[in-house]
Amino acid sequence: MLVLLLLSVLGAARTAGALLSSYSLPPGVTLTDGEEFEYIVVGAGAAGAVVASRIALAGANVLLVEAGGDPSFISRIPAVAMALMGSEMDYRYETISNNVSCLSSKDRACLVSRGKCLGGSTSINHMMYIRGNREDYDALNITDWSWRHMEPYFLRYEGLQDLDHLPISSIPYHNTTGTMKLGFFEYSNNPWHLRIINGYEALNFPCNLDVNGVSQIGVSRIIGYTYNNERMSTARGYLGRDDVKRKLKVAKYTRCTGVIIDDDNVARGITVVHGPSNATLRLYASREVILSAGALVTPQLLMLSGIGPADHLNEMGIPVRADLPVGNNMTDHTLVLVVVKVEKETNLLRGIIDSAGKIFSLLADILISRGRSLGSIGLNDVATFVNTLCYDFDKRQLTKNSTKCELSTTQFIHQYAARGLLVIGGPILKQRIGLATSVINQLSEINKNYALVIISSLVLQPKSSGTIRLASVDPLQAPAIFPNYLSDERDVDEMVRGIQIIEQLTETPAFKTAGASLLRLELEGCPSSSRDSTAYWRCYARHLTYSTFHSVGTSALGRVLDARLRVRGVARLRVADAGALPQLPRGNPAAAVIALGERLADFLLENNGD
Repeated sequence: MLVLLLLSVLGAARTAGALLSSYSLPPGVTLTDGEEFEYIVVGAGAAGAVVASRIALAGANVLLVEAGGDPSFISRIPAVAMALMGSEMDYRYETISNNVSCLSSKDRACLVSRGKCLGGSTSINHMMYIRGNREDYDALNITDWSWRHMEPYFLRYEGLQDLDHLPISSIPYHNTTGTMKLGFFEYSNNPWHLRIINGYEALNFPCNLDVNGVSQIGVSRIIGYTYNNERMSTARGYLGRDDVKRKLKVAKYTRCTGVIIDDDNVARGITVVHGPSNATLRLYASREVILSAGALVTPQLLMLSGIGPADHLNEMGIPVRADLPVGNNMTDHTLVLVVVKVEKETNLLRGIIDSAGKIFSLLADILISRGRSLGSIGLNDVATFVNTLCYDFDKRQLTKNSTKCELSTTQFIHQYAARGLLVIGGPILKQRIGLATSVINQLSEINKNYALVIISSLVLQPKSSGTIRLASVDPLQAPAIFPNYLSDERDVDEMVRGIQIIEQLTETPAFKTAGASLLRLELEGCPSSSRDSTAYWRCYARHLTYSTFHSVGTSALGRVLDARLRVRGVARLRVADAGALPQLPRGNPAAAVIALGERLADFLLENNGD
């Protein structure tokens, strides 16, 4: 929150060239009706920026269409990642309530962020580089999409800058020369980093130096899309290259409204609303159209174009081109926010507020040291992976009694709210993640006197799935998002086991010496005073549900797409975004989506894309 108070100062620092590195993005082109290109790529996000850049460098005439513009310079600062949600770079969609999740959010609906700028969600997310487990890919049982086929594409784009900080056993799993520069986030010097690690170690969790290496299990500091203390989005990594800027045409503030499909079911181009005048244009592709608009909007565009479930298209009055399960199988990493009260305040925020000298110290860091402290994301860079079925609650320790224990089921994410932070930032928290006023008021009241550690328990392989449908035939209206979070009781079971591990974590010496204890909030229908702890936490999980914006599966390989990402039944149309992933990886899907973009570029360039 302090960082946000200093953003005006950052503007001055930027002008002085003291904070951010110098790079530029491609200029926007002005389009005219009827223009033709070889390839049109819709969406400049995790995969779209990759595909467009790669095939343009190979000499193709490529148009990349993006609904937003350049990301704000603020987005390049890791420390303000949370503030980007709900900004002008975020569509900030709302889900439709199923009345069994997100119960303590406004209208019982979860907010779902989606990037609206070059780089897409890689320009506004939390920058975590987590590939998942190799089993996530082997289990797909789709030809040429196993881990053996995917690993080379992760390595192709990976430019790891901190390989010397990893164990020797990690070397075969990484590359240092790829397009996307990666590294550890700047260390925040918060003593809770060490307390958290010590707490998990007391429960027999291993200290894992590399979740993308030999094993994912344990407590780790996460490698991120960060370079020289700045965000490394696909906008910066791919579109910011000088050779790409010379060859790729980028149409900014251009919203695709549908795919042009002829009577032979061949994709010929797209329709768009373009520029400040909102001109309606038809643009043509002599070779292929690639939809990379994301797991929420690509299915909307497909359905508007007559590709989707026939019953829904008929209901909406849209002629059916291909009867496919578009919009089905939506899955997302959902989490529950668990709050730990800390009685022994570490004074990180109060010391800064009480002392003007500390503020000047931070300004000196910004202006003299290029803002190293702004390269930190606090406790967010500490993550823990565990198979909760391999945790022995009686012995209070993690066990490894089978190979299945290497397959994580829950991830823990950590954040810190120093004393008084939520008093200042409560309204921002409400706006950014949509928590109900009653919950924010409770947290703010406690935070007046105590620091808080917030540990999120995230379900890595959810059983619940939902759908995307058209809310209207108006392409500029948001799609109807029915995520169906926690509709399968097994997801609640997993969340509760995660909460119970956190409960035992707070009873370790590392936490007890700081006066830590788990909070039971007053939530409608949840008996906080009940002796039945499990019943309370099951109810709690349904209230404090939160989306991680990791939706996948809505135009999935093997269902909507063939193994080369072609839409079944429609020629010259492909999809490259998170919606193509049939199931969630055990980690942030951006890593897999960038690799998918690299794969599609190869498909298009070899054998004329066949």
